[in-house]
Amino acid sequence: MKSYKGDPKWIRARFNSTCRCGKQIRAGEDILYWPYNRSLQCHNCGEPAWQRFLSEAADEDVYNGSGNPYAS
Repeated sequence: MKSYKGDPKWIRARFNSTCRCGKQIRAGEDILYWPYNRSLQCHNCGEPAWQRFLSEAADEDVYNGSGNPYAS
C-alpha cells in the first residue's frame, strides 16, 4: 500500500485530550491521528475509521494497477 503524508496513523497520546465522541483520552493511550486536519480519535471511534481507510487504500491500489484483488 502506498502511503501519503496525510494518511492516518496510530500513535500514543502525549497529552490528555478529548475524542470527537466526548470520551476523555489519557496520555499514553493509543489513538488514531489524522495529520491532514490534526484531529484524533479514541480507540473505539478510530478502529472502524482505520478499517475503512485500509479498505479504501486497497481499493485505490487495485484501481491504480498495483494491487491484486485475488491475493490472499
